[in-house]
Amino acid sequence: KLYQIYKTTGVSKLMKEVLQDKISKYKTNSEKYNYLREYLQLLILKIIEEKGYFQNIAFVGGTAVRILYDLPRFSEDLDFSSIKKLNFKDFLTNIKKELELYGFEIEITFKETKTVKNSFIKFKNILQELNITNQIDQKLSIKIEIDSNPPKGYELESTIINKEFLIQIRHYTKSSLFSGKLHAVLCRKFTKGRDYYDLLWFITKKIQPNYAQLANAYFQTENKKLNFTFPILKTKLLERLTSANFSIISKEIQKFIINPQELKYYQKDIYINQIKNWD
Repeated sequence: KLYQIYKTTGVSKLMKEVLQDKISKYKTNSEKYNYLREYLQLLILKIIEEKGYFQNIAFVGGTAVRILYDLPRFSEDLDFSSIKKLNFKDFLTNIKKELELYGFEIEITFKETKTVKNSFIKFKNILQELNITNQIDQKLSIKIEIDSNPPKGYELESTIINKEFLIQIRHYTKSSLFSGKLHAVLCRKFTKGRDYYDLLWFITKKIQPNYAQLANAYFQTENKKLNFTFPILKTKLLERLTSANFSIISKEIQKFIINPQELKYYQKDIYINQIKNWD
C-alpha cells in the first residue's frame, strides 16, 4: 500500500520516512549508505522491469550476483548486456521520470560510445535529509553501464526476486556471470579488489564457467584466440595471481564487505591454494 501511495503522489516527505525506516536499524553511516544505495538499486531495477526494458538488456556483473544470489558484499554499479537495440536516452529519461514520481531530486549524466553506454544517476540531497552526511553537495550516485557488444556465447534466464519489491529480472546464468568475472580478473588493466572477492565466491560455490563465452571475451579484448579448458584456466589464473597486489585488493574491498572478518582470507597464498585444489 505504501508503494502505491508514494508512487502516485510522489510525496518526498513520505519517501524520506520510508527510507529512514529502512536504514534506522544500522549503526554507522557507512552501513546506512550501503543499504540505502542497495534499496535504490532495487528501485531502479523495478522501474526497468515495469517499463519492459528486460526485453532489451540482461543484468550482469557483481551487483547481479549480489541481488540474485546474495553475494555477501555491496556493489556500486548496475551493469547490463545488450540483447536488443535500446534507445539509451529514452531509457534514462523514463528512469528519471519514475524516480521523480517517487519524490527524488534526480540529476543524470551520460555518455555513449560504440560499445559502452554509461550514465550516473545522482540522487540529490537524500544523504543530507537522512543525516548520513554533513557535506552540502554530496550526492548518492549509481552508475548504469550497458555493454552494447557483449561477447557471444552467454546464456540467459529470468528470476523473480522479492527484496523490497517483487521483480522479474532477465540476467546471465551463474556460469555466464562467472565467465564475466573470470575475464575481468584475467584481462582488466588494473587491480580491482571486488573482482578477486567474487572470484573466491564463485570457486567456493563450485560453479563452472561458460568456457565458450570466456574464450570470446578473451579474444575480444586481447585479440588472441585461446581455447579455454579447465587446466588452461587454472594455469592462467595462477599466472595472474603472481602479479596481483593483495594489499590493494584487501584495502579496496573493505568498504564493500558485510563481514569484516572475511578480510583475513584475501591473501595470495590462500588464493593460490584455492586455485591449485579447485576441481
